[in-house]
Amino acid sequence: MLKSLFVNKAGMLEQQRRLDIAANNLANLNTIGYKKDTVFFHKLAEAIAESSAESGNSDQNRTPGASQVFFSMGALQHTDNPLDVAISGDGFFVVQGEEGNYYTRNGNFQLDGEGKIVTPDGFTVMTDGGALQVSGGKIRINEQGEITVNNQTVGRLRIVKFDNPHQLERVGNAYFKGDNAGEQELPTEAINLRPGFLELSNVEPIMEMVRMIEINREYELGQKTIHAQDQTLEKLINQAGRL
Repeated sequence: MLKSLFVNKAGMLEQQRRLDIAANNLANLNTIGYKKDTVFFHKLAEAIAESSAESGNSDQNRTPGASQVFFSMGALQHTDNPLDVAISGDGFFVVQGEEGNYYTRNGNFQLDGEGKIVTPDGFTVMTDGGALQVSGGKIRINEQGEITVNNQTVGRLRIVKFDNPHQLERVGNAYFKGDNAGEQELPTEAINLRPGFLELSNVEPIMEMVRMIEINREYELGQKTIHAQDQTLEKLINQAGRL
């Protein structure tokens, strides 16, 4: 009886995690370059066994399963802004973050007060020559990532790809970091940018809303099951106490 309570508890923790992730995906529906999270689960019995083996106690508040970023490409939105650029296909922009290099698909760039190309969060966008300071003039970014000022090339955006992108760690909503993901410089001939476009999030709102409805129903079913088991256990204890 107690084991069945633990199993149902693990199932409800699973649904809670799925609900949190679906809600976060919906909250970032309009975040440029956002990549949705997905959840995959081991078989429930295997997950409980792993938890028990690691902790020595099967009654741990651990969710069976893990989240994973889904790196499919989002839709492109035309902006006609010369500093907006989207990556078509593989690759990430490299920016200087608070803890070293961050990687992002958000190409909503702008110039700061010092003439540096930065992200909306103020992170410096890296080129093949490091940080680039633009003195003024007409700035353009072409399909291969070349940055021109008054038709003179001054640098090229640094674009990288990863052997194991799922090893990247999310930082905020549109950035990632990771030293063990197998970073590789994307060769020039493989770079395919869309100047004047932004990549929207890859969240599918209808699917996420349907998923949230399903999760809520499964969670309620788990609650009812636990309540029924609790009543049965209470009767068993009361009856045994009278013998």
